[in-house]
Amino acid sequence: MSKELNHDEDLVRRLIQGDESAFDDIYDRYNRKIYLFSFRNLKNRQDAEGAVQEVFLNLWKDRRKLRKAESINAWLFSVSFNIIRKHFRRLASENKLKHQLSRTNSDEDRTTISELDYNDLMLKAESLIGKLPPRQQHIFLMSRKQGMSNEEISRMLHISEKTVENQISKAKRALRKAFLDESLISLFYFLLFFH
Repeated sequence: MSKELNHDEDLVRRLIQGDESAFDDIYDRYNRKIYLFSFRNLKNRQDAEGAVQEVFLNLWKDRRKLRKAESINAWLFSVSFNIIRKHFRRLASENKLKHQLSRTNSDEDRTTISELDYNDLMLKAESLIGKLPPRQQHIFLMSRKQGMSNEEISRMLHISEKTVENQISKAKRALRKAFLDESLISLFYFLLFFH
């Protein structure tokens, strides 16, 4: 087991016991990564900062639910991803994407935000990602869902960074085509989350 994994396990163990210095250490190590991941998806500094606050608030609040051997990196990015999804669900329900969509839709496609069924779209997105080849899907999700860098994925999977880059590019090409075949709104959603 690597030194980093041992350190993470120790931090999680201490955090579960209510050690505030372990929480501070986790915050110092991950808050920038979470911010960048959130900003890349939310495209707004204030929303990204709010997401970071919510992630770490949840971490402290739910610390006793963590398992000692759980990957803190995976946990944090999974929570971040869910917060981002919740943000877009709220926007959709409040009709706040209508203006943005009207600028991206063509004259032929005047679909409005009221026709956007978020849950169906999420299921469709997950279904299309699920059709990628297993290795490609795994690397793509590590990059997009967990927010890991190409270098981190390369180290974890013992493959070259170039291989990681190629697999992500192939996944993005396949998904762009699949989403484009579905509709402009689906493509817009895809670009928000995975571009």
